[in-house]
Amino acid sequence: MTPSLFESTARQPARRPPVDTALVDPLRDGRAVRVVLYTSSDCWRGAGISYLEIAAALDASGFAPQVAATNQAVADEFSAAGLRPAILSPGRGESSRLRAYLRAQESELVIVDRAHDLRVATLATLGTRVPVIFRYNHFRERPPSDALIRVAYRTTLREQIFLSSVGREGVLAKTPFMRRVAATTIHEGVDAAAFRPNRRAATEFRRGAGVGNRPFLLAVGALSPEKRYEVLFSALRLMRHRAPHLVIFGEGPQERELRVKAAQLRLDVSFLGRVPRAQLVGAYSACSAFVHPGCVETFGLAVLEAMACARPVIASAGGALPEVIGRDGTCGTLVVPNSAWDLAGTIARVIAEPENAARQGIRARERASRQFSVASMHRGYAQLAARHTGYRLITGA
Repeated sequence: MTPSLFESTARQPARRPPVDTALVDPLRDGRAVRVVLYTSSDCWRGAGISYLEIAAALDASGFAPQVAATNQAVADEFSAAGLRPAILSPGRGESSRLRAYLRAQESELVIVDRAHDLRVATLATLGTRVPVIFRYNHFRERPPSDALIRVAYRTTLREQIFLSSVGREGVLAKTPFMRRVAATTIHEGVDAAAFRPNRRAATEFRRGAGVGNRPFLLAVGALSPEKRYEVLFSALRLMRHRAPHLVIFGEGPQERELRVKAAQLRLDVSFLGRVPRAQLVGAYSACSAFVHPGCVETFGLAVLEAMACARPVIASAGGALPEVIGRDGTCGTLVVPNSAWDLAGTIARVIAEPENAARQGIRARERASRQFSVASMHRGYAQLAARHTGYRLITGA
């Protein structure tokens, strides 16, 4: 029997089977099916958190999920979550190394979520019987369509997973060759028991972060161009003396540039890097509003987490974000993409109307719990793995 991906250590997070998820019927010599989650990401992003949930879903359903990463820092994050990731060298020969790893592990399915990784997995599995699944997490305007991507869609790629319905419809409308592969929507999910309003955690965060009792905005996400932090900075600049304190969680290539920009504009901004989940829940619970100016999100997991913590959300009306928070304004406020003026006015209004913001937060939590549960996400990936490995699922577990 293949060892579980999850270590039996004290640091292992609390685990539970997905609600109503079926268990895998062990049809092949009593050996669990090995599913590889491959990533070449160079920093810890929301996709890494999604991989943790996918691995948990597969593990609880009887599969043997295995994570393979090319970046040591990303691998360390998986290790800190109680996993045992393999580390493969990036660069020249990456596909050959992945091919050797898949052969050594006797892997039966590969899941990737970056265009680069789809190319690597295609070369690694050509001529084998190992199918590839692509979680479409490409945020650029045009879908990838180079020659190797097209080869993937003709050969090894068996199914593409979209994180939102709007993303699925938009991408497939633009790119006819992608329609030859089956497409499924599996929303990201949030554990509403872990992400919930927590007054004690909020108090501890305020004390630890030194924000006292003053109102503050919270932004969470990689410090990279697609998150459009410069739009948020411009909005705060427009607000002048009315601008609230801003707390940013995240790391990435733009960190130095954004720090310099905030100082030049004389903005009250705290860059707190990457933080543990417990501290993140406290920050969500304490903030006056969660703000997300990026307009190309394939989903927006941080937005969903803030909603589960009953916070009013201000987000760009772009990408999948309207699908996450809804368009009617009851669970969050959408602003014109890349409009610092609209963002500034919305922030001012939300801060000035705390009772209305609180009601919006309550409705946001209800929506997050009802429509984007982690149990639903887990079921989706367990069923996905079963479809492509020939296992049947035993329902009613």
